[in-house]
Amino acid sequence: MRFRAEMLRRGTGVLAPRGRDMRSKTFFGLFLLCLCRVFTAYAAEDKENNSDGGWEYRVGADERFRYEYKHDFDLNESIKDNGGLLFNRIRINAKATLRGEHSNELAEIFVEGLDAQAGGYKIKAMQSQKDKFDLHQAYAAIFSVAGSHIDVKIGRQELQYGAGRLITAPAWVNCIRTFDAAVLRYSDKGFYGDLLYAQNVKFNRYSLDSSYAGENLSGIYFGYRKSNTVPLWEGYFLSLDNSKGNNDMRRYTAGARFKAAVGSGVVIDIEVPFQFGDDADTNVRAYAMHADISKSFESVTWKPKVGFSYDQASGDKKANDNRNNTFIPFYQSTHDPYGLMDFFRWENMRNPELSVTFSPTGKFSFRPQVDFFWLDSKNDAWYNSSGTVLRTRPARGKCSSYVGSEASVRFYYDFGKNIKFESGYAHFFPGDYVCNTGSAGGADWMYSQLAIKY
Repeated sequence: MRFRAEMLRRGTGVLAPRGRDMRSKTFFGLFLLCLCRVFTAYAAEDKENNSDGGWEYRVGADERFRYEYKHDFDLNESIKDNGGLLFNRIRINAKATLRGEHSNELAEIFVEGLDAQAGGYKIKAMQSQKDKFDLHQAYAAIFSVAGSHIDVKIGRQELQYGAGRLITAPAWVNCIRTFDAAVLRYSDKGFYGDLLYAQNVKFNRYSLDSSYAGENLSGIYFGYRKSNTVPLWEGYFLSLDNSKGNNDMRRYTAGARFKAAVGSGVVIDIEVPFQFGDDADTNVRAYAMHADISKSFESVTWKPKVGFSYDQASGDKKANDNRNNTFIPFYQSTHDPYGLMDFFRWENMRNPELSVTFSPTGKFSFRPQVDFFWLDSKNDAWYNSSGTVLRTRPARGKCSSYVGSEASVRFYYDFGKNIKFESGYAHFFPGDYVCNTGSAGGADWMYSQLAIKY
């Protein structure tokens, strides 16, 4: 199997500096601040008039601080890679909503800027976590076009579908993924369907962020759910074309998802996608699956919620044939789905997980969790959450597929509607695969995070 260039695998990228100055970013920042000032004045006027219909204006902002400590993330205790990272992200937005006589939404204009900064002590923060104040979202939406059941949304926007295993805007990362996209949505009597075309936006610290015409996501995502008390059915057909570099890729993903409450606090969620197409000069035939079941005990002290999940994604069976069996999660969620340390993603892996969430009070909860990891194919690589290859099996000798386990705990506390705090710790226990492929030290990670909504 041929590994594509690093930028193709990651799904989100950072363009290298081009030597241009920062004037474009500065002008955008000034423009957004002026726009927010104007919208604030209009919002105050609307509050005084309190009239039905017409334009409604809102200004919002949020900020997040996070500290992380990493120890031995390369699993080699002889190399000094221990240290702390500090992240800060600010978002400022302005929204204008046109409402009808019955307060129904007719149209919306939304503009948002994002500034992401990161620094490290003894270790360096990744460039993908940094972006000087830039355009994050800017879209216009029209609802119920000409009285129909069709909505249209065009411009730079975050995309989120299903549980976020294939397309999402992960809020954990400092630079949240966005797309220059056009989305046509139909919804009626519980049925909904999106027809979409999108280009992933690449971050650039030195000029305005922009998408690349050679990387195109298109497809349809649809579902049916009459109400929250009945099962959810979803299906999709997605196409990702990437013509960057010498290894052109065209992958199609067809899949289905089912989620339902089956009684007595039990909820199940199942998703199965299949991929086919071409990746360089190989034929793609890959699959993945997710299944989880959870049960809430509301009448028990601390209201425990027990969850068990299993994730699997195929890996390449033979390295030198003309078939590629590696499943690629296009623009997947990061950090949470497959352990907390970002050592894995939905690619050449098998991952059973067990967790329990306790809620001693309405404001405080904590969640211990344990994950176990195997490679689906030892002939393929071990990939982390960004798609970077961490290890490959040796050319000779036996090699286990058991990579290791992760034990973690997270704590959450809500100081109020607009201030939320969380903290956590995780440890990775290396398995036989790690021992067979190189150094095999354990890894530690902890974090504390404060999110404020202004």
